[in-house]
Amino acid sequence: MLISVGNLARTTILHWHRAGLLAAAALLLFAALASPPATAKSLPPMPGDRTLGAGDAPITMVEYYSLDCPHCANFHRDVFPRLKAQFIETGKVRFVFRDFPLSWGALQAAILTHCAPAERFFAVHEALLKTGGVWSKAQSSAQAIAKVGESQGIPQAVFQKCLDERVWELQVFESQKHARDVLGVNATPTFFINELKLDGNVPFEMLSQGLNKMLDEIARQGGSMTRMEENFLLIDWPSGAWRAHPRAWLPGINSGAHF
Repeated sequence: MLISVGNLARTTILHWHRAGLLAAAALLLFAALASPPATAKSLPPMPGDRTLGAGDAPITMVEYYSLDCPHCANFHRDVFPRLKAQFIETGKVRFVFRDFPLSWGALQAAILTHCAPAERFFAVHEALLKTGGVWSKAQSSAQAIAKVGESQGIPQAVFQKCLDERVWELQVFESQKHARDVLGVNATPTFFINELKLDGNVPFEMLSQGLNKMLDEIARQGGSMTRMEENFLLIDWPSGAWRAHPRAWLPGINSGAHF
């Protein structure tokens, strides 16, 4: 039975506890409530990871997504192509894809992406995100997902074999359990950007400014950042100014909405 992930409709917040980011406070834009970040030890490579970008990129961005999540689909439609062109393909960001299925159908869809030949992963991933509103509502999600697979060159018999063997099912669950129990992930999309946690979708212009601020700070400190005391940071967008604040949200952000 799929792990419960709770209510998706919640405030978009950024958890801060990271050094050298005063000058880069704009980095993830929605900053409001600080909590201890993930660490390199708690963000190890996981089974099923798929990556884009240079291995030595100064920024690593991990996305936990569900293939039936409309917010994830919006991110990959509106934000990811520009992120890929301007940051991933230029060697600035390494992007890691990780499954966090929110339904049984999303788990089956995740299995299809891993069942595909490695060179077809991203095409299948994109096709499933684009058609999530169809296969996620089908009477038989497996049959509907199989049709998406066939459109991408994956025979239905191959997909069925992957479902029956349960190898990818168990690996997806292992990764999901780590995300939930260790990293506190309970909604999608959830991002970790050099270990800083960001819940929810984000406009590209804001993300771009934040990433550039972080890159500037990394360069200023000679390629590394040190930890600082826990800070509650609020960004006065679009000025980029910050001030200490225990809990606040930016004007215009609906605290009951999930982007």
